[in-house]
Amino acid sequence: MISKYQNLGQIGNNRPARFVAASAVILYFYFILGGIVASVPMIYAIVRNPYSIYDPLLQENAIEFMGKYVNPVANYIFSNLAIYFMLAGAFIAIKWIHNRPFGSVFNNRGKLKWSNFWIGFAVFGILLAIGTGVDYIFNPGTYKLSFDSSKFWYTLPLILIMTPIQTTTEEIVFRGYIIQSFGLKVKNGLLLSVISGVVFTLPHLANPEVYASNKLGVFSTICMILNYFVVGMVLAMITIRTNSLEAAMGAHAVNNLFCFLLVSYPDTALPTNTVFYTTNFDPVSGLVSVIITAGLFYAATAFVIKKTDKTMDGNRHILN
Repeated sequence: MISKYQNLGQIGNNRPARFVAASAVILYFYFILGGIVASVPMIYAIVRNPYSIYDPLLQENAIEFMGKYVNPVANYIFSNLAIYFMLAGAFIAIKWIHNRPFGSVFNNRGKLKWSNFWIGFAVFGILLAIGTGVDYIFNPGTYKLSFDSSKFWYTLPLILIMTPIQTTTEEIVFRGYIIQSFGLKVKNGLLLSVISGVVFTLPHLANPEVYASNKLGVFSTICMILNYFVVGMVLAMITIRTNSLEAAMGAHAVNNLFCFLLVSYPDTALPTNTVFYTTNFDPVSGLVSVIITAGLFYAATAFVIKKTDKTMDGNRHILN
């Protein structure tokens, strides 16, 4: 009977060759198949506007290029669909290559515990709101109301449906599969969290925020990169601490929903019409904020889940 989250990788076939095959499938589905899907809007833009290939933005800033030639809603949809291919690859890898229940990636019960999801969602959401409020107090001139009712209500259903699937996919791969795979050899929870944070950071290095921070200097770029690492690490830590993936799923979901619906900023990866827009892009102060938020999130979420678990009959282990 397995109780620790990081040991759930022991279930099923965990021979080294299986991990090589599983990783290859996940990478193929994400980078090859997903990459083809993600490139559809850009290909459409170039076909419809042949002279756009001479636009300097195509080489200098792909996000601005897409915003100029492609409907942002279409770009949002295809970008998310590309990540869904990673989910398909993860499902195949866990279910049929490792021959273990897909539910084991969430916890040792084999099914989602929604209370943990909503705890992570609520705690991280509250901390985001407080952090944004503090930033507004110190930088009120950088915020403006950007709400456009026709665009907002049109995209709201898409964002509410597609974003949680996207964030859950990333949690399944970058937290669940990574922690459980490395957990077969690495027993230290902090080291596992560091590994998860590093792997989570790697694909985000291509985000436009990193490119934008590079214009501000090397130190700003390092801080921007560390933003991703700290988030990835603390989500891994809370996953290991609570022996379940749901709290990290909730936190990741509310973070992205907050960025896509409430407050946007320059050079965001997927521009959408939000209620507010801030021009304040400071990776250094952002890193300080992320570290504080991450620490408070970990402490509060671990405390609340521990208290609720005492009153719930949720400690049965059905995977063995």
